[in-house]
Amino acid sequence: MSEQDNRRLIEEAYAALNRRDLDAHLKLLDNSYVWESDTFPAPVKGSEAIRQTFNEYFNAFPDMRVEIEQILSSGDHIVVRYRTTGTHKGEFKGIAPTNKQIIIRGCNVHEIKNNLFTRTFGYFDRLAMREQLGVVPAMAKAAGR
Repeated sequence: MSEQDNRRLIEEAYAALNRRDLDAHLKLLDNSYVWESDTFPAPVKGSEAIRQTFNEYFNAFPDMRVEIEQILSSGDHIVVRYRTTGTHKGEFKGIAPTNKQIIIRGCNVHEIKNNLFTRTFGYFDRLAMREQLGVVPAMAKAAGR
């Protein structure tokens, strides 16, 4: 696939998530797709597990939006730097709703083969999110700054 094709696929996948169209998003994933992150206890595999994971985020942050800030492509690997915003309206990882806004930046490294996502490894700042939700003290405040 060309870099232009990969970019189109990335934009389509992220747009489907922003529309909450998980069926459209899942159609872009290979049957062997694996989503890994240092925030997950284990890799997420299979359409239903992917759907469940996204629904957890959507239920906790019903207005969640993911904005692509940069796309870098090298062969079958595409790096997406993104910005996520949302309001914490539902339970998330044992954290009761706070009604606080979050702005989180992260990076996903995607592998695409045959016009389908085969693997994603995601990174985002969990500490910043927990600080914004008020469940841990902000580093600057804790340091007396």
